[in-house]
Amino acid sequence: MANTGYKSFTLLERYYKDDGTSTGETKPNVVTDPDYIAPILDTTSCPSDARYYNNQQTKTVPKNNCSAGEAGTEVTLTAYTNQFVSEISVTDANNQAIAWLEENAQVYANNLGTCVINIPAIASSLSEDGMTINLSWSVPHNNIGITGYQLYRKVGSGGTWSAYRSINYGDITTTSDNLLTPNTTYYYKISTRNAANQESVPSNETHQTTGEGSTGGSGGGNCLVEGTLITLPDGSRKAIEELHLEQLLLSAEIETLIDTNNANELYKWSSESLSVKRITSPITKLTQKDAYKTMIINDGLLEATPTHLQLIQRDGFWRFIPLEDIKVGDNLYSIDNEIISVTSVKVNLEKRRIFPLTLNPFHTYFANGILTHNYKEEQNPNP
Repeated sequence: MANTGYKSFTLLERYYKDDGTSTGETKPNVVTDPDYIAPILDTTSCPSDARYYNNQQTKTVPKNNCSAGEAGTEVTLTAYTNQFVSEISVTDANNQAIAWLEENAQVYANNLGTCVINIPAIASSLSEDGMTINLSWSVPHNNIGITGYQLYRKVGSGGTWSAYRSINYGDITTTSDNLLTPNTTYYYKISTRNAANQESVPSNETHQTTGEGSTGGSGGGNCLVEGTLITLPDGSRKAIEELHLEQLLLSAEIETLIDTNNANELYKWSSESLSVKRITSPITKLTQKDAYKTMIINDGLLEATPTHLQLIQRDGFWRFIPLEDIKVGDNLYSIDNEIISVTSVKVNLEKRRIFPLTLNPFHTYFANGILTHNYKEEQNPNP
């Protein structure tokens, strides 16, 4: 037991008043005895031990056991000043408080927090050229409890809704669609997903009608810009505008990936490791278009349209994403088996010549030495 600095007495001894000598009688010193003597402060013979107390500490977490489409409110648990004591230091007392908060904050939030409806609201706008639809959405309680979104699209008022894009991060709230046909109305709605992969009630619907388009196309597709160097099977490189149909390119077969030209299926794949086998594949389609929006990665290491299918590593997992969703800190995979960090992402709104390129039966190739994916052929191209 720590020393408090107080001297206490176990026994009482009786003395004669006349000469102050002991009678030899003793009895326990108990509180109920009228002769009880309370402890007295004696810091000389009983110096107290040092005692250190914590400063106030707090931890705020959201309630995390709500249903799909709901968000948990945030709750703060407090370790008040002097709630924890240490004989070592204030830091030790503070660490006790922090450990207590870590152990109890989530249970406290789940008991006292409330669940609120968190259905997103979506809006859209049309680009100046009339061939890109920009989408943005919000949720009433930020992205609490949200791990991603599912975007749905239908073509024309009588069309059928289908899952169009899976977005795997709760903090992404914008995207663009430029795989579009002129003079066509596109409808969109979006739902949230939680950690259990449950979807919320879908948002409101939004729609836009594309313009007339322009000669050679107005910039849709998954396409790299003029001047991008594509690797051939012998290791040499040729500018994308110099390639031709049936030309063989160096391709890559990724272990665990069932390669597909279906972007929605491709987005579902992820892997902690990347094992690549070098193969070849011929060009089956190569066209030219003009683009009015491109993404520039690492000051020109890659430049392509926002929906270009790109292999990246994020949070320890390899996956394919639209190039517009790439972030600084993501990693790319090079032809030399090197991991290249993304250090800059810029949007270019000047006109660029782009080259939709399709391989078959394999769909990957190396652009400026970076492993990437080919263009998805349109299902109903205009005559």
